Amino acid sequence: MAEGSSWLSAEQKAAADFTDAMANLRAHVEAPEGQAAFDALQEAALRFGTCELRMRRAERLRALGLREAEADDLTASALAHHERGLESLRGVRPFVDLLSARATDPELLALWRESSPRLRADWREQVADADVAQDDALHLTRMMDECCDAADADGFRGVGGYISRKLEELEEARRSDDRGTRAASFPWWKIVWCAAVLGVAVTLVLSLLSSGAPWWAFFLVALLASIFILLGVLGCESRTR
Repeated sequence: MAEGSSWLSAEQKAAADFTDAMANLRAHVEAPEGQAAFDALQEAALRFGTCELRMRRAERLRALGLREAEADDLTASALAHHERGLESLRGVRPFVDLLSARATDPELLALWRESSPRLRADWREQVADADVAQDDALHLTRMMDECCDAADADGFRGVGGYISRKLEELEEARRSDDRGTRAASFPWWKIVWCAAVLGVAVTLVLSLLSSGAPWWAFFLVALLASIFILLGVLGCESRTR
């Protein structure tokens, strides 16, 4: 029983750390639809991460021929979390619809395009300082570039389309036989989830630009913290070292 309690405590601590990191970002989102999107993405990540943690423990117990009843309970609980995670993704759609219908002022779009290279460069610096494998760093950099490309092309509407595509990819990955966990590097569902969060963060940067707010270095740090708590702790870890 002590071992089980210790394992559950570790899971709870990972979830709490992740929630705290996401709260640092959410606190700066003013639009109710944006707040709801953050909440939905956070809920999905927690549910999917819990699912994979419990699935992995159940698989270990079965492989070792231990506590079959506990393994069955863990599997049932994991699948329930998986389904609730899928349901929570619906909460992002109102925000996506809002963005997709929102035109971007030409002056704001020009300001964004001028700032976009600096955002990409700063993101690369943040990723370079993170202790991750080469392939993982490339994944994170590619996500930012794709999101910025969408914003460069059509401002808020472009990011809305980008997030919509990532939500579809995430749902497809989670509904696959392996729930998007058998990637060569980060489990694929995590990559797509991170891409969706990046999209929400970029819309925040666009809004900050329109209000003349100062540079967004804080948001990059908070965003990277949120992503790496998820990638490195919550759920199955990277397989490429």
